[in-house]
Amino acid sequence: MGTSLPWSLLLLGFFLGRGASRNDMAPVVVAGILGGSVTLPLQLLPGQRVESVSWKSRSAAKTIATVTLGEAGRPDTFEQIEARYRGRVRAVGPGSSLQISNLSREDAGSYRAHVNLRDSPVTHTWEYRLWVYELVTQPHVKMSSRVGENGHCTTILTCEAEGGGDSVSYSWTPLGPRTVVSGKGSVLSVSSRPGDDVLIFTCVVKNPVSNSSSVPVRVLPSCAERLQKPNITASSLIMENGMCSLTLICSLKHAGEDVQYKWEPQGLGTVVSHGGTTLRVSWKSGSSDSLNCTTRNPVSQSSSSVLASSLCSASFLTCSPEKGFLLFLILGALGI
Repeated sequence: MGTSLPWSLLLLGFFLGRGASRNDMAPVVVAGILGGSVTLPLQLLPGQRVESVSWKSRSAAKTIATVTLGEAGRPDTFEQIEARYRGRVRAVGPGSSLQISNLSREDAGSYRAHVNLRDSPVTHTWEYRLWVYELVTQPHVKMSSRVGENGHCTTILTCEAEGGGDSVSYSWTPLGPRTVVSGKGSVLSVSSRPGDDVLIFTCVVKNPVSNSSSVPVRVLPSCAERLQKPNITASSLIMENGMCSLTLICSLKHAGEDVQYKWEPQGLGTVVSHGGTTLRVSWKSGSSDSLNCTTRNPVSQSSSSVLASSLCSASFLTCSPEKGFLLFLILGALGI
């Protein structure tokens, strides 16, 4: 016994003719990449044979394209109608699914495929929802820190990524009891204190078509920053006994509370004050010439040095009796 269409479907075709239609399924969601290609698939049941398809978009006034499948070895016909899609669409696969290339943001929206099947008087309708996304770029992480009243350090990591559209989501790895996520996932707060282990975090950004990860970021157990080279300011005075009295001040442009200062060498007659930043020393020729200031914090150290001989030679020329004698000789030579 041969197969036949259900009597209810034949009756529907008798009363309504070929123009009758039905929606075969819920809208199919399809995601495409800006500038790329995407396919709106015709999901046919086994045994269904397509006679013709008409593709439409709610954002286009005219039909995008129509496909008529040939019989008995005849070629299929494909007609592009809507100007905005012309040259960017084609029929693919045995069911004549629609492929759209060179996607733009304007292509996003609702689509319909009106399908006529052979041996069926009903026009079937497939609905689609197309989303067009940009590829996300590699995110970068900004870091800031502050010290709380209890001495704990709170480090704030802010993840930023260009592109991807409004559907970008953020996540961090790893997470633990010392971390808090905020700012819709883009901000990570890390609590730490001296003695804790160094932690490494990675920010991951995603959208429906792509994902990317940041360079791993190290969070130190202290809010201290790496120190720059310190600056040394000096003043000198030649004493009556011929000794050179030096006052040296070691300073940092951005110094935290946990910075330590150390002067070297220190011998008899040296006085260190103001938290280690200031050195007073009496120097004479033949003594150690280089005076070095080293700054340290829990994560780094840096140093600068000056030559005592250079500082004292200028003062010696200014203040010593030899300077007066030298000036007398110069004036005499000039006949003044």
